[in-house]
Amino acid sequence: MEKSSIKQSGILWQLARAQSAKRLIPKRLKYLGRRLLPLESYDPQRWLSEDPYADVEEVSTYPGKVDVTLGIFKEFTRIHSFYIGACRELGVPYKVIDISGPDWLKQVRESGCDAFLVRPSGQITVWKQMFDERLKIIAYDLNKTIFPGYDAIWFYESKRRMHYWLQAHDVPHPRTWVFYDRQEALAFADATPLPIVFKTDFGSGAMGVRILTERGKLNRLVNRCFRKGIVKSGGDPRDRQWGSVLFQEFLPNVREWRMIRVGESYMGYQKLRRGQFHSGSQRFQYQRPPDRLLDWVRETTDRGDFRSMALDIFVTAEGDYLVNELQTTFALHVDEGIPMVDGEPGRFVYEPDPGAWRFEPGNFCRNKLCNLRVEALLEQLGVSTENLSPPEPSGPTES
Repeated sequence: MEKSSIKQSGILWQLARAQSAKRLIPKRLKYLGRRLLPLESYDPQRWLSEDPYADVEEVSTYPGKVDVTLGIFKEFTRIHSFYIGACRELGVPYKVIDISGPDWLKQVRESGCDAFLVRPSGQITVWKQMFDERLKIIAYDLNKTIFPGYDAIWFYESKRRMHYWLQAHDVPHPRTWVFYDRQEALAFADATPLPIVFKTDFGSGAMGVRILTERGKLNRLVNRCFRKGIVKSGGDPRDRQWGSVLFQEFLPNVREWRMIRVGESYMGYQKLRRGQFHSGSQRFQYQRPPDRLLDWVRETTDRGDFRSMALDIFVTAEGDYLVNELQTTFALHVDEGIPMVDGEPGRFVYEPDPGAWRFEPGNFCRNKLCNLRVEALLEQLGVSTENLSPPEPSGPTES
């Protein structure tokens, strides 16, 4: 075993002991630590201990089954590692590259990689800004291919940017209002019917979402957004969002589907409500998505040329579809595939002739869907994926 692997194994052993000790800490103290400590002081040990590929080489040495090398951009919380697992399972050469340092341009230019796989950080605003800034240079000035594409990454975890894109492309979505002027926001708060939904710009699930039913609390929240600022639940205490506010109409009687497109593979399931929210409820219902919904997802993602996208879609009582969220990278709650037809997991593929959806059984969710993403990128590069290794388990999948 190489020295680096031995050292990393020792670190993982120490982290396992630390995690065992952490279970003895009262939940109240854990919550206090989460609120008071910077994210990079509180979570790095957990991120490393939960990385199933932490002990795996960062530059592949096995014989590749395709004549390309894919770069994998390192992510702060180590979720890039599932791209490592995908490349190893498929037999695709890879190289992990850290673009957070001062020599990031040199690393990209001298990497020798044919394209790059990206999983931008969604925990701290400044981390996301780093990815936005540097990926734009990589994609548009260095003319490098990145996956997912930059346009989808640009509005990842930004509800303002997502709203602007949906509005510009006439994609139906809940009515949304964004204010950068406190007096205008207060005037809206005084006049709008209640309840109204408040969302932080940055934050996944229901972490930054509140449903306001009282006028006084609504006005206090607006003032806070333009003065002290807001920290999303579970966020870094320094990462305050201030200077703007976003509201969305409250839709009480809707169903919600999580629909997924990666490459030409489509999947979906229903998100059930827990309390006031569908997002983050961890309650799901599996069934076949209607053809009309699959068609709608295909049309919507084609508008942006998106080949890695999760769409949270509200279904109104009238049967209309409204996009509630768009996320180009996302986690799954399953590791054995999404059951959609007679309890069997698989994917749907659109057949232009005769213009119908075909269900293909199998587990296509390996490594948080990164196997599918790697295959989609190779197909984008014009590389055949026929001879790639089948998706036999060689490491953990979704968490």
